Amino acid sequence: MSVAVKLIYNVALLFIMMIPGVLMKKCRLSTDSFGKGISNLVLYIAQPALTFVAYLRSYDGRILVNSLYVFIFSIILHGLFAVVAINFFKKAPDSMQRMLRFATVFSNVAFMGIPLIAAVLEADYPGSTVYALIYSITFNVFLWSLGVKFCTDGRDKNENDVNDYIEAKKKVFPWKAITHPTTIASLIGLIFFILPIEGYVPELAEEAFVMLKNLVAPLSMLVIGLRLPDMSFKGVLKDRDMYIFLVLRHIALPLLSLGLLKLVGLITPIDPAVEMVIVILAAAPAATSATMFAEKYDCDSVYVSRLVTISTLLSIITIPLILLLV
Repeated sequence: MSVAVKLIYNVALLFIMMIPGVLMKKCRLSTDSFGKGISNLVLYIAQPALTFVAYLRSYDGRILVNSLYVFIFSIILHGLFAVVAINFFKKAPDSMQRMLRFATVFSNVAFMGIPLIAAVLEADYPGSTVYALIYSITFNVFLWSLGVKFCTDGRDKNENDVNDYIEAKKKVFPWKAITHPTTIASLIGLIFFILPIEGYVPELAEEAFVMLKNLVAPLSMLVIGLRLPDMSFKGVLKDRDMYIFLVLRHIALPLLSLGLLKLVGLITPIDPAVEMVIVILAAAPAATSATMFAEKYDCDSVYVSRLVTISTLLSIITIPLILLLV
């Protein structure tokens, strides 16, 4: 089975995983706190386990060099994405404008990108999951700096909670990114990867980590499924800014990423796994964290939930098409 066919198959499989969440919500078998609890389980337990397990392999200098490439590219690309986003949506209402830019820059690395790469690429391209996790470190740094800036800068000084915004901005960066469990798991895993201590993790502990790792993909999609029934799509076809966002998030920015990779590839060879990982993550739908940031900083959470949902549904078509270009 080719990588493209495997990708289409696994994207479809991930979307099927959303169905239990939709059914649970429709049948009132879950509460709002249930979805939040599952999200926390994925972000703070299962994904760090996936991160650590990804590094439990024999040392390979190629993986280390490729990781450096991914790290550099991820910084450059997030910067370019931000420049593009800032130059669009200038006529949109303030709270919508903030979240349109946020959703344009930040893709769903945690809930869609990493599980997809682990399922599709890791077997044929060893190290792919490590590259995705390196990308996620940069993602978290930008999320808790630029993302907060999008949500808070220029807010009306007369707003009662402006002090809360200022205090929040002081607290989130850099500690939120540095102390995130996934980042810590990456640093610990990197030590195990580089140093000659392979086999020091007891087999029982490693199997436990693998079992937790396997929760990431199904639970991530379950959370998205839990949110779908609450979405309102009224007036969605008349939303010009939404169409611009979808073109940027699903076509323009992935193609920009691919173009940059090909351009650099003319100067120095780039591993195909690095290309595919970066393009998949760049082509992933809008980050589900956009909804949480909108709620935290009093932006339009209903609107951004609609963006995230439509973006997620559209990605089942666009991610395989973009990857075919690689």
